[in-house]
Amino acid sequence: MNDDTLTNLVARGLVDEVIHLFNKYLGTQLKIRNEKRVLPYISKKRVMEDLDISDGTLDNWEKHGLNRYKPRYKTSLIYYLIDDICKFIVIDT
Repeated sequence: MNDDTLTNLVARGLVDEVIHLFNKYLGTQLKIRNEKRVLPYISKKRVMEDLDISDGTLDNWEKHGLNRYKPRYKTSLIYYLIDDICKFIVIDT
């Protein structure tokens, strides 16, 4: 097998993987957006469960502009706008 063929195989595999991951996150994004909700917010815990991401990932997104929302009363709950989360699903690699 020559180098050119190997390069093509590797490139094709990478493209297939990118397409697979994009479709996976697009499906998740559609699922989150299409749920019947009264408010446009989603809890931090729910984001981590639905997207299978860690607290560190959300911290990183906050450093890059994701806004967090907390109720006025004393609580440890944190919420995010669903549309804001969807923007970061596309951006994060």
